[in-house]
Amino acid sequence: MIHETLRLTKEEFQPRGAFNCVAKLASFHRVQCSPGIRDAARYIHAYLKEQGIQTEILSLPAKHGVRWWSQESFPEWFCRDAELVLLEDGKRERLCAFSEQKTSLVQRSAPTPPEGITTTMVFVENGEDPKSYEGLDVKGKLVFSRGTAAEIAALAVDKFGAAGVVVDTMREQPPVRDRFDLPDGRQYLSFWPANAENHKAFGFVVSPRQGEALRRLFSSGKRELAVFARVDSEYFDGSLEIVSAIIPGETDEEVTAVAHLCHPEPSANDNASGAGALMEAVRTLSALIAKGSLPKPRRTIRFLWLPEMTGSYAFLASNEDVLRRTVAAINLDMVGENQALCGSTFMVERPVAALAGFGGDLSACILGLLTKEVDNLARNHSNSTFRYSVSPFSGGSDHNIWGDPSVGVTCPMLIQWPDKFYHTSEDTIDKVDPKMLAVAGTLTATYLYTAATATPADAAYIADQAAVGFAGEASAILSHITDKAREDISKAKGQDEVTTILAKTRRTIEKRVAFLSERRRADVASLVKLAPDSVMFCQARSAAQEHIAKTADYLWAKSLRELATVAGLKDVSELPAPWRPEEEEALKRASEIVPKRAFRGPYSGISRETSAEHKEKMKAFREKYKGASIPSAYLQYWADGNRTLAEIADLLEGETGFRNTEALIEYYELMVEQGVYLAE
Repeated sequence: MIHETLRLTKEEFQPRGAFNCVAKLASFHRVQCSPGIRDAARYIHAYLKEQGIQTEILSLPAKHGVRWWSQESFPEWFCRDAELVLLEDGKRERLCAFSEQKTSLVQRSAPTPPEGITTTMVFVENGEDPKSYEGLDVKGKLVFSRGTAAEIAALAVDKFGAAGVVVDTMREQPPVRDRFDLPDGRQYLSFWPANAENHKAFGFVVSPRQGEALRRLFSSGKRELAVFARVDSEYFDGSLEIVSAIIPGETDEEVTAVAHLCHPEPSANDNASGAGALMEAVRTLSALIAKGSLPKPRRTIRFLWLPEMTGSYAFLASNEDVLRRTVAAINLDMVGENQALCGSTFMVERPVAALAGFGGDLSACILGLLTKEVDNLARNHSNSTFRYSVSPFSGGSDHNIWGDPSVGVTCPMLIQWPDKFYHTSEDTIDKVDPKMLAVAGTLTATYLYTAATATPADAAYIADQAAVGFAGEASAILSHITDKAREDISKAKGQDEVTTILAKTRRTIEKRVAFLSERRRADVASLVKLAPDSVMFCQARSAAQEHIAKTADYLWAKSLRELATVAGLKDVSELPAPWRPEEEEALKRASEIVPKRAFRGPYSGISRETSAEHKEKMKAFREKYKGASIPSAYLQYWADGNRTLAEIADLLEGETGFRNTEALIEYYELMVEQGVYLAE
């Protein structure tokens, strides 16, 4: 059935129609909780109604005092206009104009007085460091710096009395993007004030070219530059809109597709592309079912367009009855990239590993079929005309909420990464490729219909493909580990350091192989939720799990051989024994701690108040454990109220390679203070 569903959806899907939807959505200024995103939601609603699809706009309160699990609601924001003008040498040079380029303003900026302000701009080299303000008078002025606008404003405006900030931030993504690859681009930046009534900061974003020109003026001896700034914006109690459409099934069980609708105009690939591809996917499935080409699905298929993250919290917390009936989901985020222009690769990102689920294997299986595009000359092999991969869970989008074990919905993500134009004013419609919209849209439609109407034969096929695909995916992860060892050894100073690297890498390989094998076998077992059990499926499931276990043993031995080769050893037997951390006291303490989460779903820090004291504690923690990147989200996922922190530490090591139980304990205690976990 998977092959036939894919064939039909490819025939029905209209790439240019999806592209037209993306182009229209990109014309809206889609900031979270704003009139612009509401207008985009109304456009989707009207479009779907014209197609005869059941749809509604859900409206939830955007104001203080409302909470969805850990997500605090926040007021609506609207900007009518804004500008920044340089007043030097008797000339007026407009540096930023909101009417021309929406990302020239830091989103959710506070207003100036209606008449604007005429003041001066002061250069601060590192606006995120309090020491950089020593000896400077910035009160009532604008601070020009580079970095995170919110962090700079927290010091410049809130602590030292500046009126606002100007930044020439352009985040680099080597080797795809450095700041001068987009000399006239502007970084998309936003404030997320916990209390809009007390939020006084406004900010402007200048391009790298403009930033260098300003730096030259300051380096020429000018201590301050005359400027005029005006921001006509406001905060008010409003609403958060979610578009929900359904294709009714025969039961009340559901499968869901999610695409976030937000981000400033134009933000074409991020994420008008995901939203537009999903619009065409629902039209495609609805048309096929209406024509009788596909039978009515067993499960209802739901489609959601919502603000990123906050919308998922709001929908799920407000519809827990729907959540209980939801079997699977899929998230579309940045799917339409023209790969030649953006430097991107189309990816299926697997769901949260802590929740066993079939979503990753089903989406990877369909992607594999989509890549069989062009035969070679001998017609004995097919190749893809686009770059693609299947990657482990990374997070950063709505699937990290749906796939949280406390939420319980297996949810892979479709994404293209990296993207040269990500989160900048250069993310425009000309960077969108109708062909890639078709890849994402047909994969999504096939995923949803299969999850809604799978047969035992489908489940058996997915199990077989999961076993076959495991070798390539696990091998890529393990190769990354041995490549890192090769790099570290090349920089090592002395044999003792080399021995330590080998011992730690050997432990990492063993932990990772065991983890990957166990989780993939659990994913295969979860296929029983997809389709009715049968002899065919039971046989395929057992065979797949056995194949995965044997493949893991092979990859373990292969990786150790590669590690020995990297070290110039003659045989694996010459490798040092796996490293054992000396953390007996820490393990004892961790064995007595059972983390209990305070909220359903991952903890959200968006628009939440964090005390100055806690910020200082976190700063001291990061300084103490320099180079230690705590896998904080993964820690939450594994905290089920029964596992000890010692057990979670082992799971984190298997999943991420991170091992520092003492640091994990300290971090956990800080998160108890922050309210992420309940105090014991």
